[in-house]
Amino acid sequence: MRRQLLFGLAALVVLAVSAAHSAHAQTLEQPRARQGYWIGNGFFGVAPHLNEEGRNRGFYPGYGFSFRIGQLLTERLGLGLQVNLGTISKGSDKGGLGGLILEGSARLWRNLSAHTGLGIGYVDVTDNNSLDKTLRGGAGSYYLLGASYDLFPLPKLLTGGWALTPTVDFLIMPDGNIHTYTVFAGVQILWWSGLSREMLILPEE
Repeated sequence: MRRQLLFGLAALVVLAVSAAHSAHAQTLEQPRARQGYWIGNGFFGVAPHLNEEGRNRGFYPGYGFSFRIGQLLTERLGLGLQVNLGTISKGSDKGGLGGLILEGSARLWRNLSAHTGLGIGYVDVTDNNSLDKTLRGGAGSYYLLGASYDLFPLPKLLTGGWALTPTVDFLIMPDGNIHTYTVFAGVQILWWSGLSREMLILPEE
């Protein structure tokens, strides 16, 4: 079931990117930094709250990273994939979490964007002081809600460029033996491809 979901998410992204390419070929846009495809990595502090079989385990702080890739479908709306992974601990418990998410985004104001998505995720922990090193955890549906702002600190290009992107993501995994509610807060480094000249409205000079 999980494998089918992953293939389904990937197929949706491929279809959306193909449709977006056709749309961009027909619509001219004003040049902006935040255009075209994006790809990049993020580095985050992680604060998941764990509930194990009805027992409140509290917060397990840690750190993590994400990989994102996608494309703007219109001037404001985008679609992509996100992979995130994290390492967490509390007392003698050590573990990890992560997932794959089909992610939609909408530009709200200037370079401020809201994100939402769904996918499949996992969490596992083990007690290093216990003789029984069996992993405790779960896997299942994974939901995303977040926001980010793209900063372009380098000399401005006509379109596209490198962005430093502060990001806060809230992720929920309600399935499995351990339910998680996780905050990822950190910074992404993204590359925006921009658009080709024939897709832009250019000044006469």
